[in-house]
Amino acid sequence: MDRRFLVPDYLFEVSWEVCNKVGGIHTVISTKAKSIREDIGDGHILIGPDVWRDSEENPEFREDPNLFADWKQKALQEGLRVKIGRWNISSTPIAIILDFTTFMSRKDEILSELWESYKLDSMAGQWDYIEPALFGYAAGNLIQSFIRHNLNPRSKIVAQFHEWMTGAGLLYLKEYVPQVATVFTT
Repeated sequence: MDRRFLVPDYLFEVSWEVCNKVGGIHTVISTKAKSIREDIGDGHILIGPDVWRDSEENPEFREDPNLFADWKQKALQEGLRVKIGRWNISSTPIAIILDFTTFMSRKDEILSELWESYKLDSMAGQWDYIEPALFGYAAGNLIQSFIRHNLNPRSKIVAQFHEWMTGAGLLYLKEYVPQVATVFTT
């Protein structure tokens, strides 16, 4: 089969461990980033949570004010607070660090939507459940915004979500941007 049908133009990878080493997924993603970059270059965009937002600089992230500067302003107008730059690993892929706390004010609305559409039960969920669910949902929203403002409608787009902490983002795309192919890995 022709390679151009097999390789996406853009791969968005969403993980709680992008620029945030917690466990093994960090190693998996950072290791494979080099070979993905060789295939699709800057079409590989990683999305992680801005867990350093209230403290010093994140040592794994280098902000670049020139990357997608116009979109960053539009994203801010849409309620998305992002930092755009490079993950500080050897392949230096593009990383978007997302401050998902702006979605806290919509927590009940978002969790209700996930219940009504997918029977995703959050009634007993504590913050260790709610924060990742909001991060995933916000990441889906970010991908939708990025596509709307930056990409050609004919672009081949895949969004990969790592671990349960990002699953709400996959559900968001399924509902609002169904043309994006999605992958969920554990």
